[in-house]
Amino acid sequence: MPTSTQHLALKPTTLLTLYSIIFLGSAGFFITIPAYVSLFLTDHSLAIAQNMPIEQRRTLFGTVMSAAPFISMFFTPLIARFADRFSRKATMVLCLIIAAIGFAMPIYAIVIGSIALLFAGNMINSLGSASQPIAQAILADNSRGKTKATLMSMVAVVMTAAMSFGPALGSKLSATYGTQAPFYACLLIAIFCLILLNLVRLPAQMSLHNENPLSFIAPLKRSQSGLVACLAIVFICQFSWSLYFQNIAFIFPQKWGISVESSFYQYFMMAIGVVMISSLLVLPRIILARIHVQSALRITTLFAAIGMILLAITPTPNTHIAAMIFTAVMVAISFPFYITALSDRASEADQGWVMALSSAMVGLAWTLSGYLTSLFVNIDLILPTAIAAIGYLIAMVLVPRKAATVTAAAY
Repeated sequence: MPTSTQHLALKPTTLLTLYSIIFLGSAGFFITIPAYVSLFLTDHSLAIAQNMPIEQRRTLFGTVMSAAPFISMFFTPLIARFADRFSRKATMVLCLIIAAIGFAMPIYAIVIGSIALLFAGNMINSLGSASQPIAQAILADNSRGKTKATLMSMVAVVMTAAMSFGPALGSKLSATYGTQAPFYACLLIAIFCLILLNLVRLPAQMSLHNENPLSFIAPLKRSQSGLVACLAIVFICQFSWSLYFQNIAFIFPQKWGISVESSFYQYFMMAIGVVMISSLLVLPRIILARIHVQSALRITTLFAAIGMILLAITPTPNTHIAAMIFTAVMVAISFPFYITALSDRASEADQGWVMALSSAMVGLAWTLSGYLTSLFVNIDLILPTAIAAIGYLIAMVLVPRKAATVTAAAY
């Protein structure tokens, strides 16, 4: 059982397993996006959908793609509480089996032309993605300080890779092998993760016996001061970044006449992923060798706000690229800092629960921003980016002044 004085280390095979599970949690959504677009919005759509007007198909597509994050947001914290209370490994095994079923159902749904089965498969898969924050909890529960921030940086790398390259992979698979191919790919990843998970031995888990897993009051009482503020920072930072990220599709065509089908736009979006991944691999551990997590988070959120201001006022595409590089670095490296700050304020037995809450905040932020961005640009083109700058300033103010104390709870 880990304590604050023990040397905490995870074996390479365990790390591979956990990061594979985290990758699946994000890739399962992003890889399948092109398949859903093809099924609902193009000539290759489901036979039953072809009989619908394009407006209804767009509504159906939006419903399918937005319902899953909401289901995950509500049920993932509850699933994580059961994982903390009983067994994280057993819960992840169950989640991976559910995810595999969720990827298999659309394959069959395409064969028989069933929208209902396709919808059900997406919903089931969203429940299976609860394995992602549980895997993060194991990383957080068995690391401290700079090591924890480094592991959380790799979490961000894996999730960013899924977000940046998942749609391209899904598009390639759909174009080459058909719309079933992305679901087959995700199914194979789920099976691969399931095999790995059953081959590794996870570290001993602290658990609370005779505690009601349906209650969220107990973990809140065990948490240290600042947990709610750190949870708010997770939401605000993700919401602010997603406002700008989705505003790009409006800025380029309307401000500079650059279409989203252009090579400039495609390279720009890929550059965001490359910049964020590169900075996450190098900078967080270097920064934490010199300053504390709270100070690092305060500085990076301030610089992210400055970067958003620069993005809002850049007069040319080239200056926008320069501002994007600076901002993407700050946004990326702030992630391990605020996840570490959040994790440090929860008890060791509640890491799954707090990681699930952070995952719910991420899902809520991206779901809300997708709708609000389109409303804000109707008021002013740069309004979403300006609000993002304000968001990062608010996050900077919310950073707790007092550092969390690392203690082992008594059980």
